[in-house]
Amino acid sequence: MRVSVVIRSYRRPAALKELIARLRSQRYPDFEIVVLEQSDDPVLVRDLESERDARIRVFVSEPKGPPAARNAAIRHASGDVILLIDDDDLPIGDDWIGHHAKNYEDPSCMGVAARLVRDPERREGPRFPKLVRAAAMTHTFFKDTRMMAHGTLRKEDIDFLPGSNVSVGRALLERIGGWDEGIPMNEEQSFAIKFHRQRRSGEYLVFDPLPEVWRRTDIPGGLERRSGEDWSRRELEAWFFYFRHVVGHYYPWRYRVFFPLFVARGLQRVLFWVWDPDNSHRSRGERIRASLGLLAALPSTAATQRFPASGVHRVPDLFGSRGEAASE
Repeated sequence: MRVSVVIRSYRRPAALKELIARLRSQRYPDFEIVVLEQSDDPVLVRDLESERDARIRVFVSEPKGPPAARNAAIRHASGDVILLIDDDDLPIGDDWIGHHAKNYEDPSCMGVAARLVRDPERREGPRFPKLVRAAAMTHTFFKDTRMMAHGTLRKEDIDFLPGSNVSVGRALLERIGGWDEGIPMNEEQSFAIKFHRQRRSGEYLVFDPLPEVWRRTDIPGGLERRSGEDWSRRELEAWFFYFRHVVGHYYPWRYRVFFPLFVARGLQRVLFWVWDPDNSHRSRGERIRASLGLLAALPSTAATQRFPASGVHRVPDLFGSRGEAASE
């Protein structure tokens, strides 16, 4: 079984090289590394190609949004399993690929979400592992998510796959298509909804705690989602966009009838994120100002989100064409 490790990279040359070095040490016998480099850095491309490792394939693209970049990278992949990892994350151990691949010995397994840790030196499990397993990787009434990817217990039939340290069977991608490119955030949930509506008898997604990844949030570069003066406002707008265009598309009556609750839920999600450890590098005062700004912006932001709009779900023919490897 061939595995394609797919990396979307943007303005993180040092982190990308560190990640590829980790991947090259993996013991799994049959894998390739597919890099979509979006920062137009010919030096970085030359450095990667100078490794003279036939498993590494680098493609250059103009900057894309997260789902479009993922789709573009996957078009170049040849594996039976597509394994996704962000350019600022690092796999732990040399059996990371193998642990993912083992799940696909069961042909009913369509996708795998795996464990994320904040500190590779402190990987102890949660205090109440069974409670974490019960809640992990589930959708709420609002079709947003309970993540809890730090769990240590295996769980079959999860609701969704996150964005990093996940793998998907190629057969599923060919059948239901890729990630919706008109969605700036939470395209993983749109993908999950499509899967659950088209799943066949016995098919499932699984959380496997064995393939661990060090989830880093302090690496410069990338889309800089947490930078700029309007960092929290952009998060609020992205949540409302998801509720309107994804939940409103697949569950229109739920969205219309409970619209005020969706507004409250979006605000709650962003306020929790503002005070999440992911933003611990910000001062207390900055986070207080962001929280007050969200409350002030709520009426005008929510007013634009009342009814679902059409035309934002753009899912390309994922494997219809393949580009050529970069030779810069």
